[in-house]
Amino acid sequence: MQPRQITSTTLVVLAALLTGCATHRGEMGRDDVEKSIGVSDMTRANPHLDHIFAWIPRDRAQTASVAEALVYIELGRAKEEVGRILCGGDWLINSASVDSTGPYPAMAPAILGGYPAWYFHVSHKPGLAGCPAMPADTLYRELGNRLPPWITVRSASQQLSKKQGTAIATIVREH
Repeated sequence: MQPRQITSTTLVVLAALLTGCATHRGEMGRDDVEKSIGVSDMTRANPHLDHIFAWIPRDRAQTASVAEALVYIELGRAKEEVGRILCGGDWLINSASVDSTGPYPAMAPAILGGYPAWYFHVSHKPGLAGCPAMPADTLYRELGNRLPPWITVRSASQQLSKKQGTAIATIVREH
């Protein structure tokens, strides 16, 4: 079996196993009001960190743990593809994780369709390792292009290079 087939098969098996052992840590009681996390919350994110924002459709993930797993599966798939195509097969690796929020029940922003979702946000120290010959902006752009529309990757370099008021352009991409 080729390494890519092993990776793909492993990810599928892990996703299937997570459904059976998922916890409900991000779910709220019936009396709780769902968090409404929108685009304005994204613009307030620390501009000195890389960010992954996800609004996982609840029809794709019944629990918070499955939603979180789907984000990491999609990121792994996209990193593997970018590494294979642009980096001679090297795997892209995020810097250390600094903070995470969720997954929490939420409504996706109207610009994404306003559907019932799990909101999940992870912040990392800036940078991707594994492909030093390729400019970071190219790697982030290519990574973002390979993710489903419900996941957005925003690098610190993108945020800091944008003028105040235009940060929204780095958040939502067209598919």
